[in-house]
Amino acid sequence: GHVLGLFNKSKKMNSSDSIESFDTLIGAATRIEGRMVVNKSIRLDGTIEGSIESSTDTQVTVAIGHSGLVHGDVRAHRVLVNGQVDGNIYAREKCELHETSRVKGDIHYGLLGIEHGAEILGLMVKKIEATGEVESVTEARNLIDKINKPS
Repeated sequence: GHVLGLFNKSKKMNSSDSIESFDTLIGAATRIEGRMVVNKSIRLDGTIEGSIESSTDTQVTVAIGHSGLVHGDVRAHRVLVNGQVDGNIYAREKCELHETSRVKGDIHYGLLGIEHGAEILGLMVKKIEATGEVESVTEARNLIDKINKPS
């Protein structure tokens, strides 16, 4: 349709959020206080003072844009971070941390993508997706050192 023309501004699409369709967009000027429960994918460019949760049987993606800020935990199927999270991230399937991401908290994940430049203070807890059992726990800075060291 004609709507597509709006999005063809030769922006580099490197994150998997380019193929996601987001049910809800919270703009940069919006600030929410309280817990959010989402059943469809959401993109947050604003601030939330509270946690973002999705029920375990949904394939919800939570994407936190460059200007996005969460003071609380984020629980979803997939979590994509370009902004800031002060809290723990529980990504049942995958967590993607882009170069502008800043996370203060533990990250629980099945699969992990970290771009050079991402900042994390906390533990990286790898879980077996099928069972949710913990497979390994690593200090984030050790993992980042490994990524940033030229091999």
